[in-house]
Amino acid sequence: MTIQKPEPLVIGNRAFYTLTSYGPVDVQAHVVHTTDEEVELAVRSLVREAGGTEKDLADPAWVADKFDGIENEQRLCEQTRAYLSSLSEDSAEEQKADACLDALAERLCQSVPASQVAQVKDTLFQDIAQKIATTGQPMEAVLAQMGVRSDQLDAMLQAEATKEVEHEAALDAYASKKNIKVDETELPHLLQLSPTDAQALIARAKAVSQMDQLFEAVRRTKALEAVVAECNCTYVQETEDEAKKRMEGVVEVMRKAANAAASGGTDAGVDAGTDSGLKLV
Repeated sequence: MTIQKPEPLVIGNRAFYTLTSYGPVDVQAHVVHTTDEEVELAVRSLVREAGGTEKDLADPAWVADKFDGIENEQRLCEQTRAYLSSLSEDSAEEQKADACLDALAERLCQSVPASQVAQVKDTLFQDIAQKIATTGQPMEAVLAQMGVRSDQLDAMLQAEATKEVEHEAALDAYASKKNIKVDETELPHLLQLSPTDAQALIARAKAVSQMDQLFEAVRRTKALEAVVAECNCTYVQETEDEAKKRMEGVVEVMRKAANAAASGGTDAGVDAGTDSGLKLV
């Protein structure tokens, strides 16, 4: 049986939340195993983007000309493996932060207002509608191509909006309990902007009287950093069998994308991200 949580205390336009605990959260993060097949596929993609073939890949002069600081095929494979491994590590850290948010939200003692969820849900819908509008197709047609019914989209947006509002509420409760404060000198780091860009954003926020909203957002970011820093995280390494199954799925997606591209289908762009996402620097 689901226990209905009480509404939060609201003073003015601000809701006040509490958590059942403010101690470290326990989370897991999945670490992807970089396979030889994955490296091979990535290298093929890089060579194809560079306008080459397997024959070119075997030519050290061609490799050195196309990839700065890489003198031959072996070195290209090593660099590609290192890059893919770093992506796996980054993904694990992102998972850890997301898991921390979910765990913290589970500790909320109050429910989030339906009106606030509805507002966020509408914003999410408008973002999707604007993106679909750029395709020049009706939303119904695009959803049909994706195999998503309108009621399914509505349910997904409802769940996403609820999660977003609960995350913000949990971070607000944590920040208040831990007395987390933010000053302008921290904004570049918390906003992940250069000092110049951060100052420009501050100027715009001040011009439209939105500094309170800006500081509220970065305070949540600082709170999340604190939660992640003190969490108890277990890193679960992907097994070779799991990696093999994952790669089978990747190969199948690429095969379907290639078939769609050959037939001029609407899914031709599926593997574009696979090809263009790899950049060696």
